[in-house]
Amino acid sequence: MNLIFPKQCVCCGQTGEYLCKDCKKNLKPHPEICPYCHRFSANYQTCLNCKLNRKNYLDGLIITFCYSDWIKKLILRLKYYHRKDVGDFLAERLGLAIQSNQLFQFIIPNSSFLISYVPSHRYRHYFRKWYNQSEILAKKLEKKIWLPVINLFKKVKNTHSQTDLKRNQRLENLKNVFQLNEWLKLNGNETIIIVDDITTTGATLNELAKLVKNKWPKIKVWWLVLGRHIG
Repeated sequence: MNLIFPKQCVCCGQTGEYLCKDCKKNLKPHPEICPYCHRFSANYQTCLNCKLNRKNYLDGLIITFCYSDWIKKLILRLKYYHRKDVGDFLAERLGLAIQSNQLFQFIIPNSSFLISYVPSHRYRHYFRKWYNQSEILAKKLEKKIWLPVINLFKKVKNTHSQTDLKRNQRLENLKNVFQLNEWLKLNGNETIIIVDDITTTGATLNELAKLVKNKWPKIKVWWLVLGRHIG
């Protein structure tokens, strides 16, 4: 397949990799910020002021890169063009983001840390795309940092794309969309790292974290994304 459809750098067009060695140097780490107020917060933790707001459920949000055209192109290849092998490079970078975070330097191996992902509706999964890019990233990340992946959530309602919606519309679009998989048994003191490609308003992130915290208040819920799109 590589002979017929060779990999090409999304930036300069050089063959061999989706992002060549020189262009990788242009990727910029995202500043450490609170997922809610977007002010500086060490290790991407939710800051103390935002933790006091009972409507905020995330413990932190690790953002791997500043959003750029190159990151966008890589994600589009994985998300819409069935280039699942792009996930290897992206998962490697997600793993480095976790391992370089001071709060997660001693998690391997540790049974109290788990990986999960944003679910897709069965119609979208089986009839439109045949795969879920967040699940692909999570399972590839599992092989990088040796933490188990769990299928924590299910999407029970097929929704419109969040891409062109404003924040209030996104919140309305997500009402009663997700549920926990009731058969899953947890101790209630784990740390769950939920993987996704991009965050914009954080509405999906907070909604899934809310489901977890309502059932297991002591579980820590972190999010891990490739980039943050300001929309």
